Amino acid sequence: MIIELEPNEKIVLSLRRHWFVLSSLIFGLAPVFVLPFIVWFVLSAIINTSNPLFSGFFWLASSLLWLFLWAGLSIAWVNNYLDFWVVTNQRIISVYQKNLFKRETSELSLSRIQDSTVSVKGVLQTFINYGNLEIRTAGTLETDQQEDKVTVFIFQDIPRPYEVQNILSKIHYDFVKGVSN
Repeated sequence: MIIELEPNEKIVLSLRRHWFVLSSLIFGLAPVFVLPFIVWFVLSAIINTSNPLFSGFFWLASSLLWLFLWAGLSIAWVNNYLDFWVVTNQRIISVYQKNLFKRETSELSLSRIQDSTVSVKGVLQTFINYGNLEIRTAGTLETDQQEDKVTVFIFQDIPRPYEVQNILSKIHYDFVKGVSN
């Protein structure tokens, strides 16, 4: 996806999910890939597996399991790879791949930022240095004539969230200072 920049707009940060998120999914499913071999070994010790009908059906079912696992991992990789965030000196752009054929793109002006919060949960996220960055904004819904509605922009599972928060705070300060002058 090509992002069109406004005049005098520069990309400051480009972010993707941390590599550990997809790696943990892959390593979590690795035992499931080996499971048919373990089941075959156990069944061979218990019953006679030399029947071609039984062994053909077993390996067909195993192949289908592997096919669905590979398809699921491929979809997870695509969804992970196509999620990204771009921070410019004027706005934040979020591209979130909800599923294989559904993408959500959001844009936020730096002038609407009210608060940012980093969420790093657990020992693993702390040592590997990744987590979520939540950006709270306020805006009015002109069509409904409602009061201010707070929305949240979430940078999910990004590397170095505290560093990104500091950079974003500096960019926000510079933007607001430049607009007010």
